[in-house]
Amino acid sequence: MSATVTAVETIPVSVPVETSYETSLSVAAGGQGSYDHVLVRVETDAGVTGVGEIAPLSTWPHGLTRRAVLDLVEDRLAPLVEGEPLHRIPRLVDRAERTLSGEPFPISGVDVALYDALGKLRDLPVYDLLGGAPDGDPTIPLHYSIGIRPPEEVRELAVEARKEGFTAFKVKVGGPDFEAEREAIAAIVDAVPDARIRVDANQGWSAAEAVRRVPVLDEAAGGLVLVEQPVPYDDVAGLRRVREATGVPVLADEACFSPSDVADLAGRDACDIVNIKLAKTGGLSRARDVATVASAHGLPCFMGTMLELGVGTAANAHFAASSPAIPYPSGALNVHAASTLVEDPEAWNASGGRFTVPSDPGLGVTLDDSAVERYRID
Repeated sequence: MSATVTAVETIPVSVPVETSYETSLSVAAGGQGSYDHVLVRVETDAGVTGVGEIAPLSTWPHGLTRRAVLDLVEDRLAPLVEGEPLHRIPRLVDRAERTLSGEPFPISGVDVALYDALGKLRDLPVYDLLGGAPDGDPTIPLHYSIGIRPPEEVRELAVEARKEGFTAFKVKVGGPDFEAEREAIAAIVDAVPDARIRVDANQGWSAAEAVRRVPVLDEAAGGLVLVEQPVPYDDVAGLRRVREATGVPVLADEACFSPSDVADLAGRDACDIVNIKLAKTGGLSRARDVATVASAHGLPCFMGTMLELGVGTAANAHFAASSPAIPYPSGALNVHAASTLVEDPEAWNASGGRFTVPSDPGLGVTLDDSAVERYRID
């Protein structure tokens, strides 16, 4: 069965942050009060509709404002996709990349919407369109994410997370009070002795600072699983310096968007692990390429997020479930927003150490029209 894309619609939304999740980037920007995202809806002549989500984050490398994303999708990508066969997604992504060179964020939302529609058309979950879940089990391990918070709050969160079955923790660092961050790591270990901790500085340190600070946090954690993007995204030499000087595995995030970025980082011995985010790669099609190149260089992958809402969360989970290149627990679920904008939000807002991705066709989510209208910004 075939189908043709007939229309591409954008829906700007602003969903309040319900629980704080501060990073070095948001602290520097004065906090994040809402998720200013863009939903993408793709219509086809077969009667199936696909949805995607874009989390622009203008503070990021290649990040954009919500207004810029809307303009690029409406003026550049929609005319490129409309009238084209739905099943030619990789070809459409190639054309989109040539049209929007260096702008993966808007492409990601269109790509995911196309895959959602194709899955519904073929009566398959997206993870099966991507090759299927290893061993047929679409279950992904999760970690519990904690933003930059005072040590006593971090301890309380860790205790509650352990009750829910979490032993893997991701902790944001790189803020103005390093000693408090060290105490927060130690508090997790004290409260959850079997905790496995990774830290994410979101470019918050210079290479020299990272070389001093990573061993301190490593000792406090009883051995860090990894340190994520300790230095600015364009300081590849600094990444390598941290890796060599500390012996703690380095995960490249803001430094790694494309397959060529992976090859460059690997060639310069700058990282041990690659963070895949659909917004960075430009969607599911190119994320598979990133994972393939990483595997070819012997680099395992991690599935990250841009704190997407329900639609983006579903896409992240489907990719993580389909990729054998991702051995690490994922932070695929965003529990910090006031609304996921999807029906049955609990299905995509799970807690615990593991999460089974639903096998419904496409992404397996349906937009909650009343929630979308409530948070829509026109």
